[in-house]
Amino acid sequence: MMTREFGQFIAGRPADWDAAAIHAAERAFADTIGCMIGGRADLAAQRARRTFEQWVDPHTGVQCINGGLLPAPWAALVNGAAAHALDYDDVSEPALTHPSAALVPALLALALSRGQSGARVIDAYIIGFEIQAALGAAMNDAHYGRGWHTTLTFGAVAVAGACARLLGLDAPAASAAVAAATSFSSGSKRQFGTNMKPIHAGLAAQSGIIAACMAEQGITAADEIFEGNWSFRSLFGGESAAGFDAARELLSGEPAITRLGIIHKAYPCCASTHRTIDAVRALRARGLTAHNLANLTTHVSGIVVGNLMYPEPADEMQARFSMNHCVALALVEDRIRVRDFYPDRLARHDLRKLWPLVHMQLDPRLPGKDVIAPMPEQARVVATLQDGTFMEEIAYFPKGHPRDPLGDDALASKFADCSEGALAPAAALDFFRRLSGLNAAEDLQFIAAQFAAISSD
Repeated sequence: MMTREFGQFIAGRPADWDAAAIHAAERAFADTIGCMIGGRADLAAQRARRTFEQWVDPHTGVQCINGGLLPAPWAALVNGAAAHALDYDDVSEPALTHPSAALVPALLALALSRGQSGARVIDAYIIGFEIQAALGAAMNDAHYGRGWHTTLTFGAVAVAGACARLLGLDAPAASAAVAAATSFSSGSKRQFGTNMKPIHAGLAAQSGIIAACMAEQGITAADEIFEGNWSFRSLFGGESAAGFDAARELLSGEPAITRLGIIHKAYPCCASTHRTIDAVRALRARGLTAHNLANLTTHVSGIVVGNLMYPEPADEMQARFSMNHCVALALVEDRIRVRDFYPDRLARHDLRKLWPLVHMQLDPRLPGKDVIAPMPEQARVVATLQDGTFMEEIAYFPKGHPRDPLGDDALASKFADCSEGALAPAAALDFFRRLSGLNAAEDLQFIAAQFAAISSD
């Protein structure tokens, strides 16, 4: 039974990760903390914090990146919303999730409240990543294609597994934790472009902590929730889902964190735009400009078409889910930064006049609803120039993908971009370096102290 097998994996998998897996987890942790700093002032994170402050003592709890102390589950929600607010946080395939925006805030909050070491947190992170990857292997593309936001649906379960590992739960309790967490699985992609989208990452973080801590107290849950009648698979994926034999295969091999890797985003916007952005930037290098473009069509998957719902974005959240705005930025800017989605950028005439020239065309060969795609995800961009000639480029692996990774220096530069206005460049680099060696840290108090200093400025 898959529920029992997940529990056995969580409790029994030896913590003998190799140096590559540990380094990958440390990079993910550092990158996510940077995204959290960058998203600290986002309205979703601010409004969530103000909601919970009504009911708690503001002088006790876990430090939030945007100020104040909250009980661990609520701090995880607020920090998770901040981590995901800019859509700059990492991505995992085939789970099609933002794994670290849920895992890192949850493990940070639980480790701070329980006094756990960096090594225990890194170990738990890798376990959670494995569970999330296994769910993706079993459920996609059917699950994601139906409109579920996997960062919450899979994330709650993965975080529960990670937290169960951090708490040292035995196999039956770990099984109960992941089974209980499925009751928190929800979240429609219709929320993309709203405050609720980043809050989904926070809800996954909060739910996983709660599920694991309830299991620690002996709560019971279904013996088998992932397979069979009324199961996670039947309710969330149906017969077109790959099934949990694929999950078993993934868990039995090389760790997913190194086998599949993590996509560290190069641009602070929906991952569905990134292949097209890369293709447009390649066309720019060959002579395409905002001045000689007549129109541009990007041939993309049903997943991309569904995710990018805002051809004329009204605010920064919608802009991150607008192919039109992202292509305009790729044509005009040498580097796409966090501030390129702020309202003043959306008001710029040179960008707005490009929006109507950008079109998405569905490529039926690519991933969509309830299909196992015959071709891998890609973007084929065709630009028509004003002189009537055409330019074409295909992008398969976005910048930051394991096949085209961001190096440690590039990740440090991204961290500095996210920390602009919060930390001086030297302080940001020092903080990034400390986070990048998290496995050796005795505890995580230095992170809480830095959060407190940032939020007090």
